[in-house]
Amino acid sequence: MDYQLDFRIKLWMEEVAERLRESLNQKVEIQEKQGAADLVTEMDRWAETYFVEKITTYYPDHQIIGEEGISDTPVTSTKGITWLIDPIDGTLNYVKEKNHFGIMVGIFEDGVPVAGYIYDVMNHDLYSGIVSEGVFLNNKPLTPIQVDSISSSLVVGNVGNYVENRYNLQAIHHLALGTRSYGAAALEIIAVLRGEVCLYASSGLNPWDFGAGYALCKALGFEVTTFTNEPLNIMEKSPVIFAPKHIHAEALKLLEV
Repeated sequence: MDYQLDFRIKLWMEEVAERLRESLNQKVEIQEKQGAADLVTEMDRWAETYFVEKITTYYPDHQIIGEEGISDTPVTSTKGITWLIDPIDGTLNYVKEKNHFGIMVGIFEDGVPVAGYIYDVMNHDLYSGIVSEGVFLNNKPLTPIQVDSISSSLVVGNVGNYVENRYNLQAIHHLALGTRSYGAAALEIIAVLRGEVCLYASSGLNPWDFGAGYALCKALGFEVTTFTNEPLNIMEKSPVIFAPKHIHAEALKLLEV
């Protein structure tokens, strides 16, 4: 891992987070993507443009997959270094709550996670991790709360996935002490990293939604796979489960249908 790259990412994320906080007091242009609950703002585009310009300046050979498609170079292969960027994860929360949103960046080499970064913007908390080196919260080692089993823990995920019983997720819901939903993958992944919940399951995440969390969980020794225990493809949308290894194994048994 290039530690200068690690330093630069943290600096860039701090700058973007500060600008996002400032924007909450300003009028921001908002557009719908596929409906009233699927929004994009000028700040989503600004933040991704910022990252793309920085990456192409310092690392012109690196590939970029971002939610807003700002990079004009299509990614057709996982070979080499690829960045997965979600400039504002939880845009609906950003617009309606002015809270509970994050910035996510994942770094992959040949499709394998190398480093991940999630910024909880309104709490000023930056989670960073390099695979094989651990996870840090504001540059201090993160020690998660110990979780023993699904039955003694909370789980997190989109309410609709559980209500509609996608992939038999109600089996997990009924076993757990309770189910939470934060409306942003960034915050739900953070809850897993901290041990506040034992797992986060989603019936479908895009690469920019799971990239940072994939790398961070791997850096912490957790498992991240599809519901059929297959590795994630950073070029495809996929069902995803994030959990400590023993919880992951327990969850996969419950998801068997």
